[in-house]
Amino acid sequence: MQSDNVVSLRPAEEKREKAQGEEATLFQGIACEAPPCPAWLSKDAKKHYRFICTELKKAGLIAKIDQGALAILCTSYARMKEAEEMLQERGSEYQETPNGYSQLAPEAIQWERHSNKYEKLAKQFGITIRARQNVRVENPNQAELEL
Repeated sequence: MQSDNVVSLRPAEEKREKAQGEEATLFQGIACEAPPCPAWLSKDAKKHYRFICTELKKAGLIAKIDQGALAILCTSYARMKEAEEMLQERGSEYQETPNGYSQLAPEAIQWERHSNKYEKLAKQFGITIRARQNVRVENPNQAELEL
């Protein structure tokens, strides 16, 4: 008997979703499919969102419920890119204060903040090299193998 709060790793055949003529694959008991791209994302964030979704779907590591985290990841990417472009225009990550002191430019602080946020979320999706070493995708039907 299965509890109501447990997600089955092997849903009944009639409940499996079809994606373009194929059965949806499962990752941790959830159908592997790319969530729709939120309309409110910036142009650069949407571009990164589509790229990441395509790659994560190929690897079988994405589900519709990942939409929010992916939106944050891609927004951080777009803002990090914007900060980098502003730093390149500035020519330095430092600025001089009215008193003649050198300090980090606001763009450098923005870049650092968003790159840290991106890195934290990227690890959750297995996007970093180190995180990929820990990703283990197992076949939910392995228990049925007769060895």
